[in-house]
Amino acid sequence: MNYLTQQAMGYHNVGFIHKDLYNALQRGKAKEIVDGDVNALISYFDYKKHDDPGFFMTYPVDKLGSLHNLIWSDYTSRSDYTCFGDVITFDTTYKDNLYVRAIMPIVGVNHHHNTIMFATSIIDGETSQSFEWVLHNFLKAMMNKSPISVVTDGDRTMQRAIKYVIPYAKHKLCSWHLFRNAQTNIGDPKFTAAFSKCMTSWWTIEEFDIQWCSVVLEFNVEKYSWVIKKGNTRHLWALTYITGHFFANIRSTQRWESMNASLAIALKHKKIYLDIVRAIKDEISRMHMNELKEDYLSSQTKPFQITKLVDLESHAAEIYTCESFRAFQDELLRETLWTKDAKASAPSYVDLNVPPEVMQMARFTALRATSSMLCYIASKTDASFKTARDEMKRLTKEFENSFGLNDSVN
Repeated sequence: MNYLTQQAMGYHNVGFIHKDLYNALQRGKAKEIVDGDVNALISYFDYKKHDDPGFFMTYPVDKLGSLHNLIWSDYTSRSDYTCFGDVITFDTTYKDNLYVRAIMPIVGVNHHHNTIMFATSIIDGETSQSFEWVLHNFLKAMMNKSPISVVTDGDRTMQRAIKYVIPYAKHKLCSWHLFRNAQTNIGDPKFTAAFSKCMTSWWTIEEFDIQWCSVVLEFNVEKYSWVIKKGNTRHLWALTYITGHFFANIRSTQRWESMNASLAIALKHKKIYLDIVRAIKDEISRMHMNELKEDYLSSQTKPFQITKLVDLESHAAEIYTCESFRAFQDELLRETLWTKDAKASAPSYVDLNVPPEVMQMARFTALRATSSMLCYIASKTDASFKTARDEMKRLTKEFENSFGLNDSVN
């Protein structure tokens, strides 16, 4: 700066201050870092193509040679999509701290109900055009097989892109974001609880309309813009309107805690793209290892039966994975409660010919469906969580005192 001042014969002739010069140099340095980082990333992906012939990667470059969007998927992930690509979910929760670009994993669930990665994209700007580019190239990577259902966080630009690129896919909004936004925009836990009931109840359309109007009037929120928008987009979040569509039990984009944790660690110290890609690769490897473990358990273990429908349960146990069979049992148990021979079909808890540990497992399985639903509902608000937690503690203590039970007794 001193040299420039001397050449211009004074500060007043330079036309900028020291801070302006510093910022300009930093911008140039940042562009140099970005270009170098991107080149390293592309080189890494080119190497991956030699190692994995089924590896897919594409990116657009503008006239200045700048990279804006990028998407990649390895052969295993693409193969997984052919089997489990009926439902996908994605969001842009994480952005890299160095270049402020959104990182968007596209994920689903496998036959063990575990998270699997289909592809990952990095986008420059969360616009409809960027999301359309990602979805177009995602379909290209997946041999143009479209998902039948999509779960997102409700971003308007995402909605437009989904409607344009995969118009026949059923779109559902993330329940976690809905709960959080209900609390943020209204600020009343009782309204959040009532909204949750509207979202998860098995009502007819007529019943839903009556209940929704009742909630809006009860809490005097008919003029809130957020409530108006939710009312106009009820087909994207109310169970009434999405019943009959397959979502693989995906309710939220936030179910991928381990993936989010891995990305958070990779981004914490302004890591370069290559570090982020490696963190995602490590997480995918962990997912594949978990799948192998679950495959082994499903092939080497035989689940307990809990009803008198022996042939039906035996057949289901042969074809389902352990986790899918448990979901089947939960549904079967609920249905048998309403059949003509409900009592005969119910598990016998006094059958002396059955070992005690088997009967405990049967009782545990029968109780799990109810307690799981209780935990899910109670976790939605602080008030319901505290009530449920205190009541569970009280009931546990009562059982210990009344029946002489503890966690080591069958």
